[in-house]
Amino acid sequence: MAIQFFKQKSDYLHSGSPDDSRLFHTDSSDQIQVWLPHVGQGYMQTIPLQEGLSLVILDYTVHNTFLSHYPRRSQFLEFEFCITGPSSGHSTFYRPIDLTSLLAVCKPQQQRQIKVEVCFGPPFFMPYLHKVFEHLASQEQKLIYTWADQVYRSQLGYGATSPQVAFKHMMNGTVSLSQLFRADQTFGQLGFLSIGNLRRSMTPAMHQVVNQILSCPYSGRVRRSYLERKALELVSLKLKILDPSRVLAYPLNSDDLDGIYQAAKILACTLNNPPSVEALARQVGLNRLKLNHGFHQVYGTTPYRYLRTCRLELANHLLSTSELAIEEVAYRVGYTSRTSFTGAFCHRFGLSPKTFQLQILRRLQRQHSAS
Repeated sequence: MAIQFFKQKSDYLHSGSPDDSRLFHTDSSDQIQVWLPHVGQGYMQTIPLQEGLSLVILDYTVHNTFLSHYPRRSQFLEFEFCITGPSSGHSTFYRPIDLTSLLAVCKPQQQRQIKVEVCFGPPFFMPYLHKVFEHLASQEQKLIYTWADQVYRSQLGYGATSPQVAFKHMMNGTVSLSQLFRADQTFGQLGFLSIGNLRRSMTPAMHQVVNQILSCPYSGRVRRSYLERKALELVSLKLKILDPSRVLAYPLNSDDLDGIYQAAKILACTLNNPPSVEALARQVGLNRLKLNHGFHQVYGTTPYRYLRTCRLELANHLLSTSELAIEEVAYRVGYTSRTSFTGAFCHRFGLSPKTFQLQILRRLQRQHSAS
């Protein structure tokens, strides 16, 4: 059966009812969407708490693998907490400009997922965005603002009064998404694509608050007030663990952290011929143990797996936007064997590079015929 391709969530979700017996709890003001039966089973429940703040409960199982290619909500901060499924026990922060939206995302057939999301939009958007940045390491703040300033200048032809102002204007929509998501700018800075501290293990306190949200015993205004407090408490717990200097088992000083960020940049820029872990550690002035432990805390993975992620994200982009042969794509991202590349790509995205490329090609042909 052909892999289905969806442009937006409404292609595989449709309106449901607050009377759905599967919901943990509900109110008439909740927005319920349920999965189309041929794609999956389950629902997405959006609970408006106040202007600019909503809580989302998702409980679903994907039956058939599908592709989607649409940008994440451009002016929302999203904090995700997974209870079951492939990311069980992890929390993730999604930035409002998520460069992975350039990629064609594959959702493979998988086990049941239950997760809670806290979403901030205007007018809560900017204050919480700044709160997030305050908890990021200084090197990451500098990287984000430098990127924003460069994109602002290249797209508008003049500079903002400061990189921080450039980023604020970008968040407010002065620079459109189509201008932001330029392939040469985005994938020329893979360090920003995989910026650290976003995916972390959930703490016992987070699990407790999520369980309180799912088992909320109240209704009406009391329910909304209760869920609002719990949502903000959950985000507060997430913010506390964003700064790697607060949670490292092997504490790193500022020079050590600079070395970790420099190592990530080196790997992202040398996909075809990366240094060994030992050589990389020497290059940035760290020993191997500190490099490995620091990398795991800052990026949530090992140097080798970080390199593999960068390779496969770039491969996804090339297969989505070019007519390059699979062997050429594999070579460009650092694989000398098509078999190894195919195995790695399939493991990450749920289908082979060839199948992925054919699905993208068919979509483009349908769009061309329709126009």
